[in-house]
Parts: sequence; structure tokens; C-alpha cells
Amino acid sequence: GAPRCVLRTTELRLGPLRSVDEAFAWDEGEDDRTRESWLREHERYFRRTLPARGRAWSDDLEVVFERFRVVWPPEVAG
Repeated sequence: GAPRCVLRTTELRLGPLRSVDEAFAWDEGEDDRTRESWLREHERYFRRTLPARGRAWSDDLEVVFERFRVVWPPEVAG
């Protein structure tokens, strides 16, 4: 129940899943950080989870692309 961090959104964009660019995929840091792996894994996730929300997969599925930074706790120098 206690906060672990506070985030500040620095960029927010709505768009089709396939509109992800290389920089966003790289910054998210998953798998091999390519757009191709980002699309493959996110499509897999949405195909698995959308039916539970009463939604069906669509090639033009609109998603929220968000960039953020941690504002608390402050980064501790090592």
C-alpha cells in the first residue's frame, strides 16, 4: 500500500499498435529492443488478453504510447 515510485509522463500518443517506431521499441528495453520483437510480443499479449475484456484482436488496434521518467525517489549516485 505504500508508493514505491512516482512517475511523470513526458510524452503521450494514441495510435495503432503498428505505428510504434524503432526508438520507442528500443527505449522500452524488452527482448532484443527491435521494432519487430516489440510488435511480435505486444501482439501476442493483446491477442491473449483482449478476449477477457470482451474485445477482439484487430490489425489497427489503437494503443497508448507513453514515455515517462521517475521523479521519486530521486536517483541515488553510486
